[in-house]
Amino acid sequence: MLPEQSRRAPPVGRVLRILLGVGLIAYVLPVYFQVSGRIVVESLLVMLGLIGVYLILAVLSRRIAFSNHWLMLIAAAGVLIALYVLGGSRLPIVGGGRGQLAAATFLGISLVVAGWRAVPACELMAIPGLFLSNHTDLSCLIFSPLDKLEHKLRRKDAA
Repeated sequence: MLPEQSRRAPPVGRVLRILLGVGLIAYVLPVYFQVSGRIVVESLLVMLGLIGVYLILAVLSRRIAFSNHWLMLIAAAGVLIALYVLGGSRLPIVGGGRGQLAAATFLGISLVVAGWRAVPACELMAIPGLFLSNHTDLSCLIFSPLDKLEHKLRRKDAA
């Protein structure tokens, strides 16, 4: 296997990412038509803020990930989980469902982008990767083990 190919998500992993992302977007999309325009705009602004947070994490992961990989992995997942949980509160910026809508939309779009770009790392970093023109080496809790298994099975089939 070429080194460039091992740095890309394998075909089954890519398809699973895209299908899960499209499914999540299809699940969330009707909500955008049921809520007020103000909530839609505020949710999209929260999502833009989330992109900014993940851009910062992507830059930090280059410096910290080699020394504390798990810390960066927990931080990446924790930001999205915290936003989703806080979305159920009455907080002014993220509350009232705005955080939940932004988190679900961001995750769906990130999964589609990760599948489309064959990102072998954390899907949450796929959108910042578009801006930074590269992938982060941060693993994903779900897809990284599946990608490793698929690479292993493909190596056995090639041998």
